[in-house]
Amino acid sequence: MQKGLHRFVFRRLPQEAVDDVVADILETIIRRKSDLRSASNPSAWIYAVARNKVSDFYRKQGRERTALQALNNDPTLLPHDKKGDTHGLDDCVMGFIGRLSETDQTILEEIDINGTRQTDFANQNAIALPTVKARIQRARNRLRDRLIACCPTGSEDDGEDNSGDATTCKGACDNTTSCVPGRI
Repeated sequence: MQKGLHRFVFRRLPQEAVDDVVADILETIIRRKSDLRSASNPSAWIYAVARNKVSDFYRKQGRERTALQALNNDPTLLPHDKKGDTHGLDDCVMGFIGRLSETDQTILEEIDINGTRQTDFANQNAIALPTVKARIQRARNRLRDRLIACCPTGSEDDGEDNSGDATTCKGACDNTTSCVPGRI
């Protein structure tokens, strides 16, 4: 039976995947032996399992390929050596970070701007990792609140494209009276 399954799968899959798929088929047959016993045509049942496993292989390959393509095309994942800030976004964000507490500034700059791993930051500063995770989350929330309070309308709302205008964002909260009360 194993040789017959091997030939069946070999004609339908890449050679490097045949042994794994045949093993999956045999495992399914063993686990579902009560279904095999009750099948009116055991051979047809086994080959139905084999066809399903071949289909599963191609479905999985398609999902992995789609996920890999999406990951490769994700504009937010730029290599560290490649500078993606062409419109002054770093200057804008750093302006807002500079108005946060020193603790928030340090953790945001190290982890989010410089790309230091949270575990490395915890080890360097002798802080427990759960504490670092909580602090970075709170600092990000405070930064987000400050950004929302100071730049409440985006380019979508006013019909203008301000994405490249760092001065619009940077100067938005120089005067705290222009910010939404209670948000800073």
